[in-house]
Amino acid sequence: MDSRLELEFEKLYVKLFLPSVRHGAGGARKRYAGLIHNDPPEAVDFVGMEVVRRDWTDLAKDVQRELYARLFADQPVDDYLFRVVALVRTGELDEALVYRKGLRKDLSSYTANTPPHVAAARKLAEKSGEALPRVISYLMTTAGPEPLGLLEHEIDREHYVEKQIKPVAEPVLGTLGLEFDQVIGDDRQMGLF
Repeated sequence: MDSRLELEFEKLYVKLFLPSVRHGAGGARKRYAGLIHNDPPEAVDFVGMEVVRRDWTDLAKDVQRELYARLFADQPVDDYLFRVVALVRTGELDEALVYRKGLRKDLSSYTANTPPHVAAARKLAEKSGEALPRVISYLMTTAGPEPLGLLEHEIDREHYVEKQIKPVAEPVLGTLGLEFDQVIGDDRQMGLF
């Protein structure tokens, strides 16, 4: 019997990282990062990870790119993460904290729940009175999501540490036997015991 299957060589990974499913032990499907053969070391190929998704901030994408570049180059990641978290907390990376998400339907159609981008869009509509853009740009503040340019409260920088940096850092740190809170210097309570 003749095979009708055709195979085409696409790429060869020199190193490949398959993160586990969050909060699980199994591998995540269609999520991986690999160092492609014959490409410069900084050319890490990402599939299904935060770097290639539009609903993550530039901060998370930049951190993920740098962590995997360092992981594949056998360079330390802990000093880098410590510095990035410190810069976020001092407000030096505020331009990278913007979320961007499209509205798929009219604001009045969101009745069951209110996603953050919808809450920000409602505030924008209330303040500006103009037609809403298709993509809403917003920041998380101490009072929840607020549209970019109309901030009334302080940016919630700890939100970005916990919800943007930590999730992209933990797979790499876990592989290296490191804990996020310890690396960023937030493990003060552990020293009491």
